[in-house]
Amino acid sequence: MYYYKMDDLQLVSNEPIEVLNFFKIESLNYFKRTFLVFNSPKYKGKQYFKITPSFTSLEAYESVKWLMSPHTNQISEELRVLSDRELLSGLNINPWITQLNTRDVEQIIIGFKGFVAEVTALDTGKKRIHLLGLGDVGSTLAIGLKLLGGERIHTLGVYDINEHQRKRYEMELNQVIVNPEIKVEALNGDDLFHCDVFIFCASKYVPKVGEKVDDVRMIQFEENSKIIEIYAKMARKMGFKGLFCVVSDPVDLLCRSVLEASNQNEAGEYDGLGISAERIRGFGLGVMHGRSIYYAKKLGIEYGANGRVFGPHGKDLICVNHINRYDHEASLALTNSVIRANVDVREEGVKPYIAPAISSGAKSILDAISGNWHYSATCMGSTFFGALNRQTIAGIEYEQNIFDDQLSERMITSYERLESLWQALKS
Repeated sequence: MYYYKMDDLQLVSNEPIEVLNFFKIESLNYFKRTFLVFNSPKYKGKQYFKITPSFTSLEAYESVKWLMSPHTNQISEELRVLSDRELLSGLNINPWITQLNTRDVEQIIIGFKGFVAEVTALDTGKKRIHLLGLGDVGSTLAIGLKLLGGERIHTLGVYDINEHQRKRYEMELNQVIVNPEIKVEALNGDDLFHCDVFIFCASKYVPKVGEKVDDVRMIQFEENSKIIEIYAKMARKMGFKGLFCVVSDPVDLLCRSVLEASNQNEAGEYDGLGISAERIRGFGLGVMHGRSIYYAKKLGIEYGANGRVFGPHGKDLICVNHINRYDHEASLALTNSVIRANVDVREEGVKPYIAPAISSGAKSILDAISGNWHYSATCMGSTFFGALNRQTIAGIEYEQNIFDDQLSERMITSYERLESLWQALKS
């Protein structure tokens, strides 16, 4: 192992890093913030993540298998001490090295610490949140943030291509007496990425009530991906360093679009200089958890505090009746009911948007920026897959469990289908 120190930061590497020769040290201080660094030019997964005591390799962490079959005692003792203290994280330094063209020691330190700041967890304190799209979901989400966000939001900016819509919500939300300290602003397009958290709620296609469509998600992806890529490139151009939240469907695939589009240069080449993978989150799974609670009660299935949901917000969703006592048939029955939830609401002659806007949107996003456990789609090997997670000072931490064989098979199948679907859409 090779050790380096920059002011109050330590780096550990399996291979020597030439540009860091100025900063070599002989041993680690077990009370200093430390990064296990690697240098991979084509690495498209997470750039910054928590290393747990069950850590085996970068490749192991970049897979859905990390959630369901945790290995044990594979980490060196010196790294385990740092990990137990939540001082150890992984970091891909290739984008930083690619940009570095100086041998000036001070500039190397400034550059590296700036790079670290870009990919580290959101700091504590109240945030400026900007919301794009004030349709059914976006407007309801804005209301939810105003009602629930008193401890986490100081300013809520709203934007819609319809100028009257954004002016309306600026006026009405500022007149809501709950959390009056939250300032609501109507934004101009140029202001969208001057924030800590950006929420994408724009949608070009939502099926009308009664409309028969074979695969809604795929039609939505075709239309919404064109829109979100415009904003992903805008975020890159403006040097956006905040959290990019996707609420529009299909969230998992649109997150991948953001990652790909923002990290390509004008020639269409991947350079890793856009939004890092861990700063992109998809928020569609929270409502699936809420629907699981609802339908489990109707079906007489155990769920409650030990129930879980995984995967995409769609037909490959996985509902689990009990994470430690998995009942395959009960879980399949629950999954089928939850997947049909949209249809059940539409059969009443209305669009199903209230629960998604609050459960997947407002509540989950606020939990994410608060460091609470929540459901969101995060990057696992460049595929965005939904699971219970939380943000820590050392990066994203996932809940890990030993899974039943049948549940493991469901997880792998769902993950592989999602990756295959992306490849088919882009081929």
